[in-house]
Amino acid sequence: MPTLDVRLLGPLEVRIDGASVAVPRGNTATVLAILLDDANNVVPLESIVRAVYGLDVPQDPETQVQNTIGVLRRKLGALRDRVETVGRAYRFRIDTAELDTLRCKADDDESRRLKAEGRLGEAAAALRRALAEWRGPALADQAGPTVEAVRRRYDEHRLTLLERRIALDLELGRHAEVVEELGQIVAVHDTRQRFTALLMRALHAAGRTADALAAFEALKTRLAEKLGADPNREITDVHTGILRDESPPPPEAPAAPAPRRVPAMLPRANSRFTGREREIRLLDGFLETSEGEAGLAVITGMGGVGKTALAVRWAHRVAHRFPDGQLYVNLRGFDPLAAGTDAAAVIGEVLAALGVEPHRVPAGLNERIGLYRTVLAQRRILVVLDNARDAAQVRPLLPVAPGSFTLVTSRDRLAGLDATEGADSIALELLSEADAWALLVRRIGMQRALEEEKPVKRIVASCGRLPLALTLIGAWAAAHPGFSLAALAARLESTTNVFRVLTSSDLASDPRSVFACSYQELGTRAAQAFRMFGLHPGTDLTVPAMASLMGASTEDAEAALVELTGVHLVDQLREGRYSMHDLLRAYAKERLNAEVAAELREAADQRLVAYFLHSTHLADELLTLHGGGVDLGEPAAGVALEPIGDAKEAAAWFATEYEVLIGLMKRESTPGEGTRTWQLAWCLAEFMISHGLGRELREAQAAALEAAERAGDVFGRIVSHGYLAAAMTLLGDVDEAGAQLRRAIALSEEYREPWASGFVYFGLCVEAARLDREQDALDAARMAHRHFTEAGDWFWEHRSLWAIGWHAARVGLADEARACFERIARAAEAAGFPSGTGHAHMGFGLIAHLEKDFDGALAHYERARSVFSGAEHEPSAAYVRELVGDVLWTRGDGAAACAEWREAERVYIELGALRELDRVRTKLSAR
Repeated sequence: MPTLDVRLLGPLEVRIDGASVAVPRGNTATVLAILLDDANNVVPLESIVRAVYGLDVPQDPETQVQNTIGVLRRKLGALRDRVETVGRAYRFRIDTAELDTLRCKADDDESRRLKAEGRLGEAAAALRRALAEWRGPALADQAGPTVEAVRRRYDEHRLTLLERRIALDLELGRHAEVVEELGQIVAVHDTRQRFTALLMRALHAAGRTADALAAFEALKTRLAEKLGADPNREITDVHTGILRDESPPPPEAPAAPAPRRVPAMLPRANSRFTGREREIRLLDGFLETSEGEAGLAVITGMGGVGKTALAVRWAHRVAHRFPDGQLYVNLRGFDPLAAGTDAAAVIGEVLAALGVEPHRVPAGLNERIGLYRTVLAQRRILVVLDNARDAAQVRPLLPVAPGSFTLVTSRDRLAGLDATEGADSIALELLSEADAWALLVRRIGMQRALEEEKPVKRIVASCGRLPLALTLIGAWAAAHPGFSLAALAARLESTTNVFRVLTSSDLASDPRSVFACSYQELGTRAAQAFRMFGLHPGTDLTVPAMASLMGASTEDAEAALVELTGVHLVDQLREGRYSMHDLLRAYAKERLNAEVAAELREAADQRLVAYFLHSTHLADELLTLHGGGVDLGEPAAGVALEPIGDAKEAAAWFATEYEVLIGLMKRESTPGEGTRTWQLAWCLAEFMISHGLGRELREAQAAALEAAERAGDVFGRIVSHGYLAAAMTLLGDVDEAGAQLRRAIALSEEYREPWASGFVYFGLCVEAARLDREQDALDAARMAHRHFTEAGDWFWEHRSLWAIGWHAARVGLADEARACFERIARAAEAAGFPSGTGHAHMGFGLIAHLEKDFDGALAHYERARSVFSGAEHEPSAAYVRELVGDVLWTRGDGAAACAEWREAERVYIELGALRELDRVRTKLSAR
């Protein structure tokens, strides 16, 4: 069997049977480093892609990584099987003796064990062996952000090992031997205070007290100049001790420890534990950096995400580093079987485990806390506090003396421990797809998983990558080996109540019971918000959406969502948007149906529809080039609106909520909802048109037409036929577009409502303009203006007047056009309507351009752009830039024209205005 020797602690080296293997620099070396950094553990494909490519992800990155793995395997030759494929992940299998980082860790662990036994000389020798693995900076010949991060971590670990080795030498009385070495180290790491503290101790013990004090003053100056900081507590204590001439005692043989009880209270680790390599490394790091302090870390996350499993797994992994024992307490903060535990009772149990006789345990809580901390002060102990309710429940149980480490798990975020106790925190997320797959496979067996590969993936998706759900389903499948996994997947996907499939006879493991414990702890508002989450059709929601569901103020809704976030019942994935896991959403629906009367559910649903309708209308007005739209009136009581302030925010809101809005359009409406359905379709129409979504516009307007017909709403039918015509034009079916407009005209003549007739003719104007039939567009605009004037709609009257002016200018009727724009300018000024002023100057600019008054055209366009930019109406400002480009091109300044068109193009891209984007790109391609 070939021998393998791999080294990361210096230049990257791979040797097989003593011969060097040339690993290509770049991606191959980076992938190798990633796999070896996590040697013998599964590294998900997604993690490798992120580490190799960062934000600059190529097309089909998974294939790229697979090709890189292939290169690495070819380089390993006979040892190619060391790189294993595990589902959608990879693992490099390697023995401790074959990899320098594993040898270093083994010597480090051996040193800790020897020190705990009082064998300081051997412990120092083990650290020397660990440090001897370094041949220079880790991965010294490699480059890239991922490699740099690995390098920094390893090199920081080397300095920590060096500090511990020198500290052991000082304990062994080797003061004079390390003074010169420390002087050289401090010269390089001149702001690393621990090295200076060790140097001061060595100098003082060697009789060079003045030099020790001078080293402190020099460090103090360096810290102030380079970091603006003061010396830390450790080094100031050393300085004070030197001033008091507190020489360290001469080394003595360690005294035999007094008999004491060593608790070993950790529960059994789950033998099928899967994944969480990143979190385990983080916990390892927290432990390393807590050296010399009372370390504290917390793991938070939703119920069933695996907090306890991770805590227990890691605690067993590091138990050997705590020779005085390991304490474990279930605080039952969210336990389905019992109420939360009392601090006094917990401390009494822990003191008994530590060997304190019952008669010595005081009655009062404060006295018990004092005794507990005193007993732990001289011990190196690991304390695991599981299932904490909040920070107040945890604080009395925290050791304060250096040497101990406390790990807390909770569904609450325990922000108080971070703020006041300096806790390190891990927010435990759902399993990655690779780890979720691996966890299920460990339950059902690899052969069965490979035989039904697709159903396994469907089951993982149905369980939402939640460890508790995967464990229960895996256990059920393992107990029923003859049951088809495809049938199980179909059952999970089709059931209306997923908990019927996931139910466990063990209440502590039943998802419904686990979620219920968090739910029952909620305040009234938060509990209402939790239930209402089950009514929202999207994957996430905003504060105004929740306020509308609750019929509450946005302040109350936000407070409720913050409370839900604090106990991990919802997640705030980005600013202002909250999401809920699918299984939690199913439980929320259960609670909604069980606890909320049908009429209240219906009222909440109607408020939510109204929220979407009014918010869509607001976004539509901000994005529509000329403004305007359906008059919805004021929103009903209890309906909050999305605070959309400008066109950019409107475009972003449409993009985020688009699928939900389409879903609302597709759901079957009751007769009373028909009007809202076609109104929502109207508010969506301009967004769809600007994005070239002809097929979706057709489907939405067909649904709107059906709803309007069912509701007997003739006006809604006219509007829907008008927008169906626009959809057919986008799809290239001009004949059907004409037919739809004729139906709209026939209805408007029968309906005899001036506004409806104006809308139809305005639609005819728009369609004719898109087909470059300027005279037809002008005729239709005149008819629209007549009807809107009769209807008394000031806004649409002037909107159609602007269309008359624009198309009149295009056909050479400059005087008529100028008169139209002058009327608009006067009306806009009188009404205080700056957008109207901007559009008037656009019209004057067009006239000047057509009359070859290029300077006049540019002046008018500049005034229009100033108006639109001041109002933050980017679509109109971008269109003006496009028109400026047209003038510059006509004048012969092609470079300047292209610059303006590119600015317009940039905004069209941001807004997703595909028709406008296509138009301006046609101009750019013709340069």
